Amino acid sequence: MKRIKAAALAALLMATAPVAALAHAKMTASKPADGSTVVAGLAEIEIDFSAPLRVSMLHVRDANKHEVALKSELPATFAPAVKVNVEALAPGNYEVSWTAVAEDGHVMQGGFAFSVKPDTQTAK
Repeated sequence: MKRIKAAALAALLMATAPVAALAHAKMTASKPADGSTVVAGLAEIEIDFSAPLRVSMLHVRDANKHEVALKSELPATFAPAVKVNVEALAPGNYEVSWTAVAEDGHVMQGGFAFSVKPDTQTAK
């Protein structure tokens, strides 16, 4: 009976072990947040991850798919977050797309979208 219990426990452990190995990092937050609306003049994009990643590509595009220039380099190291400066964003809709590599070599992609509204304080 003890051998059956031990074998069942070993089988259970072996069956659940790959689940932990398949868990990969993911985007946990962004600034601006996905689906949010921010005031014109935004000049920084930040992405937080659940584990350190090395972001190898990041694009910010407007509604016409025109690329917004990055004003800072992507970090060359693994980090749980990445911040990049961009030219001040005019009112409109934007999409951010990224590609990153985990420390185990797994490549991930993601993205988010947000809107920029006019700054009514300076529009007077």
